[in-house]
Amino acid sequence: MVEVDWTGEDVLALRSAMKRSRYEFARLVGVTARTVVLWENGRTTRMHAASRRLLDRVLSEADSVVVTRFERAITAGRAAARETDDASAALDRTIKLGREKALGGTEVRSTLIGLDEEVEDDDVRRRELLACIGAGLAGHAADLLASEPEKMLAALDAGSISERRLGVLEHSTADLGRQVIHVPPHELLQSTLDQFRTVRGCLGERQATHHQIRLVRTAGRLANVVGEILFNEGHFGQARLWYTTAIHAAQDIGDRYSEDIALAGLAYLPTYSDKPREVLRLLEPRLEENPATGAAAAWLWGMAARAHADLGDEHQFARCIDQSARALDSVGNEELPIGIFSFRPEKLAFYRAIGYARLGRPDETADAAAHAITLYDPSETMEPALVRFEHATALLASGEVDEACAVATAAITDANTYVGLTVTKRARRFDSALHGGSRAVSEWRQQARAVIDSQSAKV
Repeated sequence: MVEVDWTGEDVLALRSAMKRSRYEFARLVGVTARTVVLWENGRTTRMHAASRRLLDRVLSEADSVVVTRFERAITAGRAAARETDDASAALDRTIKLGREKALGGTEVRSTLIGLDEEVEDDDVRRRELLACIGAGLAGHAADLLASEPEKMLAALDAGSISERRLGVLEHSTADLGRQVIHVPPHELLQSTLDQFRTVRGCLGERQATHHQIRLVRTAGRLANVVGEILFNEGHFGQARLWYTTAIHAAQDIGDRYSEDIALAGLAYLPTYSDKPREVLRLLEPRLEENPATGAAAAWLWGMAARAHADLGDEHQFARCIDQSARALDSVGNEELPIGIFSFRPEKLAFYRAIGYARLGRPDETADAAAHAITLYDPSETMEPALVRFEHATALLASGEVDEACAVATAAITDANTYVGLTVTKRARRFDSALHGGSRAVSEWRQQARAVIDSQSAKV
């Protein structure tokens, strides 16, 4: 059997040799009929390997008569192909003329066998629409169902990116992961979405395999940044969609580290919705694999520790927080970048403080919070403030109401603090624990209300 590069002419030759309509041939190959039209019209000039494999399979399963006809057709040369095309065009015109006459009242019957009438494209669209309706889809959904596969094939069949351009995109994404903890998150949303669209556009072009992998990783991390922004603005439904996109991108290229980072981000949603059991259900399949090293594993164990503390399970909290510490000890501090693509010692100390506070252990809470504050970059917009609230909670549990209110007030009035969802929620939790109408409590509430209302107005 001759080797086939699978051009549009080759596809047409095989379909003709099999004497199949476009619709029948498309179903046999496993694509849409309009994809076959694109192939045969030459709009897809560089066919993707997956498409070639589909066609190779169909050819290998064809009977010997079909193979002989096909080989004869593709070895006949360009001249013969042009003659065939001219003849087919003439016959098509004849059929079209016959159809026009039929519409005028003259009955025309064609005895030509194995040729596609122009009406076939309309039949294809009608059949696909009926299939969509049968699946319960209509309108835009039906259009997407019919058109997206061929768009995907077309996207896989084109383009390339330079090493320099790819490096710029990767560096910019890493920078966004750092910036999102240092500036009000919503200020980065537009630039992150623009970057994501650029990377997605590059993925729609033909890439070398190693470039494709790096682009998918970059797109996934940008999706993670968008999820972080939306989470901090309280848009949990959209955040879930973007975190899930980040997870799927990481799975597509087998990047377990990025997948775990995105999973930890996704776990924020039930964590801050006060659903610790949902957090554990989300993390359990991964933690059953006992990930033991690296920042991403440390983060997952830390999220589980928080959930166990919320449930009052001191033993499981201690186990998970120790697992988190061991995973973090496996890498040097220089390998832990600042930002949302890592998990650092200060975050571990913060999670210890949260857990101890939930378990009603004020001394350990105060110690862990104080340790975390010494490690954090004070210019971060949220977590240093959250650590201070844990410290304030510990002070409150020890009866030091005035000092607790002072620490909480400092947290919310710090010039670097972004009063988004997480800080606002923590401020309200602290406020609900206050009792009495002392001067310190009144001053805290006045300050908190002013800051929260002002920040809400800005956003």
